[in-house]
Amino acid sequence: MTWNTRKTMLACGAAMVPLAMMLATPAAAQQVPTPGAQDASAMPNAPATTPPADPETPTGDLKSAESNAPASDPGGDIVVTGSRVATGFKTPTPVTMASSEQLRESAPTNLADGLNQLPAFNGSTKTSSPSTTNSRGGSSGQNLLNLRGLGAQRTLVLLDGRRLPATNSGGSVDINIIPQGLVSRVDVVTGGASAAYGSDAVAGVVNFVLDTKLKGFKAEALGGVSTHGDLPSAGGSLAFGTSGMDDRLRFVAGVDYFYQKGLRADQDTGRDWFDDNAGQIVNPVSGARPTNLIIPSIRSSLGTIGGLISAGPLRGTQFLAGGGSAPFDYGTITGTAFQSGGDGARANIGLQPTQERYNAFARTEFEIAPVATVFVEGLYARSHTNQGAFVSQNVGSNAAYTIYRDNAYLPANILARMVAANVQSFQLGRFESELPLVENESTIDVYHASVGVRGDLGGPWKYDASYNFGQSDQELRSNNLTVARNLYASADAVRNSAGQIVCRSTLAGLDPGCTPRNLFGPQASNQGITDYVTGDNVLNLRLRQQVVSANIRGDLGDSIQLAGPIAVAAGVEYRKETARQTTDALSPTRIDFTGIRGGPSALSGRQGPYRFFNPLPFSGEYDIREGYLEVAVPVLKDSAIAQSLDLNGAIRHADYSTSGGVTTWKLGASWQLVDDLRFRGTWSQDIRAPNLLELFNPATQLNGNVVFNGVTTPQVNFATGNRDLKPERARTITFGGVYQPGWLRGFQASVDYYKITLKDAISTLAEQRVVDECAAGNQTQCANITVLPSGSLSILRPNLNLAQQTVAGIDFELGYKTEVAGGDLNLRLVGNHATQNNSETPGSAVREALGETTTPKWSGILQATWSNEAFSLFVQERFISAAKLDATRVEGVDINDNTTPAVFYTNLTGTYNLRIGGGKQQVYLSIANLFDRDPPLSPPPVTTFTTAASSAYDPIGRYATLGVRVSF
Repeated sequence: MTWNTRKTMLACGAAMVPLAMMLATPAAAQQVPTPGAQDASAMPNAPATTPPADPETPTGDLKSAESNAPASDPGGDIVVTGSRVATGFKTPTPVTMASSEQLRESAPTNLADGLNQLPAFNGSTKTSSPSTTNSRGGSSGQNLLNLRGLGAQRTLVLLDGRRLPATNSGGSVDINIIPQGLVSRVDVVTGGASAAYGSDAVAGVVNFVLDTKLKGFKAEALGGVSTHGDLPSAGGSLAFGTSGMDDRLRFVAGVDYFYQKGLRADQDTGRDWFDDNAGQIVNPVSGARPTNLIIPSIRSSLGTIGGLISAGPLRGTQFLAGGGSAPFDYGTITGTAFQSGGDGARANIGLQPTQERYNAFARTEFEIAPVATVFVEGLYARSHTNQGAFVSQNVGSNAAYTIYRDNAYLPANILARMVAANVQSFQLGRFESELPLVENESTIDVYHASVGVRGDLGGPWKYDASYNFGQSDQELRSNNLTVARNLYASADAVRNSAGQIVCRSTLAGLDPGCTPRNLFGPQASNQGITDYVTGDNVLNLRLRQQVVSANIRGDLGDSIQLAGPIAVAAGVEYRKETARQTTDALSPTRIDFTGIRGGPSALSGRQGPYRFFNPLPFSGEYDIREGYLEVAVPVLKDSAIAQSLDLNGAIRHADYSTSGGVTTWKLGASWQLVDDLRFRGTWSQDIRAPNLLELFNPATQLNGNVVFNGVTTPQVNFATGNRDLKPERARTITFGGVYQPGWLRGFQASVDYYKITLKDAISTLAEQRVVDECAAGNQTQCANITVLPSGSLSILRPNLNLAQQTVAGIDFELGYKTEVAGGDLNLRLVGNHATQNNSETPGSAVREALGETTTPKWSGILQATWSNEAFSLFVQERFISAAKLDATRVEGVDINDNTTPAVFYTNLTGTYNLRIGGGKQQVYLSIANLFDRDPPLSPPPVTTFTTAASSAYDPIGRYATLGVRVSF
């Protein structure tokens, strides 16, 4: 950290002290000895001012964290997530707390699935989400939390207040690695928190708090199945904790396991909406309105399982078993690539991947003396997903086979028709059912270790210091992808001089080992052909994180006479992030059709021989040095205008090895007007530094056409990383209030407005935009264009700080606890009303996404729990308002149906408590989507594969889970 940086931080902290004194001076004569209400004490099922030590005692349902709500802290005192100072004041930052018990009631198989039902997490990526290809970010099969729809990379995930290593090159963390059996609760900060926690906390922070004081043993086992008899699951957890030497020595450990079998693309699911799914296509009638159509029973109009002649005089001839042929039925509505009904092949994907995960965690700590308690902890996690994603397809002008007259397998009647029509060749579109399904497979191993010390420095001052090491090893495989040269070499089957059927290119001494294929009609599987025309595309990515940090916190005591002690926290941190990615040998090579007849020209020369994915190796690293200061100032107490007024400010300066220094800050205020009513607000500047992929991504080649100088021109463009990227910046405003009426004990309500404006968001320009910018005189973009000798273009598309996004809305929570019929009744409503969600790239129109399926205007959950000593019943109703497929489209003009209806999902959990042998036992039955609600049809535009419903909805239907918990 530079001297100028230190001076800036110290000056900002010092400036708050005289400001607070000026505000507090007149209040001293106005103080009235009336104690203010403590938010936590009026909170339904409010926890005590220390973290719960007994994990079997429910810590309450979902609630808004106020001043006294506990959060994990390395120093042992109570710190609210979102602030670094100890709780002696009411934090102005909205924080929602969810106990592990409450999350398990709504989603017993995965805590992340329970979190994803909160409205703030609309649009999160789920492990169960199907995928057609392993993305470059490597997020296939991961569970990534996405606050406010700003992207998982802008939500910071913590484990007991400490960072976890990224599990993909996009920089986000797979929640599946969290040791769920030891989670006590989850704190969700729904506001910018970069000043407190550093980069990535743009949309907020999710902190998983572990029960590190567990004593005894607890275990859980569960199993589940859908109402269709599929997607069976099984899992369990074990946890153990003990202490000795008068609690100076503590040890806790736990293991988790979960498995669920998926549904592959070649399986009927029994779900009509999925098996005979809808799709969105361009209206095939030129100039007709609407310009886009959602059609039922979508099928390919360019290929079948046995093969379809898709162009020329013989167009519409399909091949049947045994090489026979018949006219092709083009259905009722036929587009350029897809149709409704008819004989075309289904271009669907698997409903859900198979998933397996397990992890182990252990921690021990020893209090040497009050001034020093040492701890060490370690985590290992592995997750594996495999999806039988789709049938290989080779259709359309850029992938279809070219069949010539001398093809050795060509049926005689087709040859006769070719001769009569004077046709030398035709295009054949085909779905390769005899080849194995393409499988997207992801395996992640995560290692995380921390060692540190904490202690009391005397009086109110405490400190902690730690070293954290994290590493994730990820292997992404796309198995059974077709290899371009081998695929088209084997398709050009001819007879040699001896009358044997061979690949034509082998006659010139090329492609040794080529196995000729019969493409006419459905064929039986042939291992020799499979081995020759397919391969496994493999990426191995190692991400490593090292963090050294030290923090100190306390208060200034009576040295400054305000409404109370001024709380202070400060710290320094060093962090290093590294990445190294390797790939299979073929992926970096280019497609070469030399000596092969019929290879599609659109593929020739393209980087990567596989049908999809084709990653490139890269490596890179950066480090950060940063320091922060936070001050909480109690300005007023028991005055004529307020029971209390607290100010909070924080500043952090970070020095990145790649982009230099950047400063983040936060200002906040909490105003307790009367016993029942408190207002709070924050204003902050937050950042997200570019991740390793955005910085070091090697050139990824894509082919296509652009309009250049008024002429449609072939082009090849390269999306690249950019080491000159700067951090994204966001300004966040939150303002709201908390109402806890004394006349209705057990009730609490909160309402908070938020607005996040993200600037310099990292994105790329489309290739046509690069050309247009150059034509408009932008010399920077002209430098990214090269005219090749052939007349085609080579275009560079580096990552740039160029986009802007704004989201805004209102969060509201209502909670009430009372006694009914001899038991406790807890009611909770958590809702969101989104008012703005738009994005903009310079030179393009603002795109308003508000009200789309992943950004609904209204969403929320309503929960009710009734419990007594023997039994509890939990009911949750989840609501997603009516939405649009595309907020920029006008129904009837741009699309025939642009709306989806409002959706309600009901979850029900019943738990029976036992006490056998001195321990505690529970048996529970949980039913998700009780009324088996199908997702509304909401298909995006079809490109290669169809998806009939948005990821915002439940694709599984009714699902029952039976489980048992024991503790001693």
